[in-house]
Amino acid sequence: MSIAQTKAVESSSFPTPPGSPQSALKISALLAGIGLVIVGNSLQGTLLGVRAGLEGMTAETIGAFMSTYFIGYAVGSVFAPGLVERVGHIRVFAALASVASAVALAHAIIVEASVWVALRFIHGACHAGLIVIAESWLNAGTERTNRGRVLGIYGVVANVAWIVGQLMLNFSPPSSFVPFAVVSICLSLALVPVSLSRAGVPGVVSASRSRFTRLLEISPVGLVGTFFVALSMGAFWGMGPTFAQDIGLTDAGISLFMAIAMTGALLLQWPLGWVSDITDRRKVILAASAVGALACVGLALSVNQTLTVLLALSFIFGALTFPVYSLCVAHANDQVERDEVVAVASGLTLVFGAGAAIGPFAASLVMAQIGPAGLFVFCAAVLALFSGYGLWRIRKRAPTAPEEKESFVVMPTGTTHASMPLHKHGSGKAPGEKAPA
Repeated sequence: MSIAQTKAVESSSFPTPPGSPQSALKISALLAGIGLVIVGNSLQGTLLGVRAGLEGMTAETIGAFMSTYFIGYAVGSVFAPGLVERVGHIRVFAALASVASAVALAHAIIVEASVWVALRFIHGACHAGLIVIAESWLNAGTERTNRGRVLGIYGVVANVAWIVGQLMLNFSPPSSFVPFAVVSICLSLALVPVSLSRAGVPGVVSASRSRFTRLLEISPVGLVGTFFVALSMGAFWGMGPTFAQDIGLTDAGISLFMAIAMTGALLLQWPLGWVSDITDRRKVILAASAVGALACVGLALSVNQTLTVLLALSFIFGALTFPVYSLCVAHANDQVERDEVVAVASGLTLVFGAGAAIGPFAASLVMAQIGPAGLFVFCAAVLALFSGYGLWRIRKRAPTAPEEKESFVVMPTGTTHASMPLHKHGSGKAPGEKAPA
């Protein structure tokens, strides 16, 4: 079948009334595909950190290939739309899933730091492309009246999938081939619900972002907070497994240590969002960051403590630090008209990606100097610095009037610009052609 014929088939319409069981089934299939992609990606990130430690790689080396993943992710999110427009959604999704699946196995076959740097870049680019396509599908299959709900569900699915991926580290020793095969299986199985879905195929949601200067003008706290929280989150995602391994935790302990942080974020993001809706949102951002910094100090001083203490501090760190990204996006959106919401949120997504790319390597340099505690010394310094900046900004600008504020919306971390038109406060006008229902 020619590419033109394939595109014709992909563009065929499957009319389905909005809100019908068939429509819900289509969205569920897409969310299942995204969930499997994130499970595999989550497991692979922690698995590589632990395996690298077993292979005797230095903290700087681990930080380098962990940062390379986020660089690849940024590149993939930029170039994926153009590739899809030339070849088609299903073809590109299948190709990227296949490459990512092969890359997962290649890590186990070629255990070499320089090779892993390249493989992590490729995997990051593939993962970004997969998420762009899946999020474009979600946009196309979601009615304007339901988009906030779908974005919230997507955020929960992404968080739960990330937690599940961490816990799967216990299935087999990281020194074996099996966990790499599990990653490959998850990525391959993600093709099934997406390929069989009758959700239609949308035009790619292209990037529509506000300029850096515009973001700084709109919300200095939102912009700076997004970057600084990304530094700490990227450092934790990339170097957290190395920290846990270096202080002597078992594989089960490592997986729990990582998973409990995201569990905290999942449980507290809505309460924090609700509080920020009824008070100065900057004060909630500032308080969460400050307490998150204290949790980091506790973790840095607790390398010889019991697993229970470490898990409690990890929970506090994740519960208060990770939701700051959503709070920063909400604060920025309080300052703009609705037709600019999507561009602002997309711009902050790019800023978040830049911070996440820098975080792992920067933290690894500190760890190389003072040991595993250096990870949370770095995170504490980053969050404390931002807290000081936030306190200064509160004194410089009056809070947003309650009647001008938009209600809090959970923004999934590790997402792309393609999910932003789902934001319930946006104008509802997403670039790209609308998919058949």
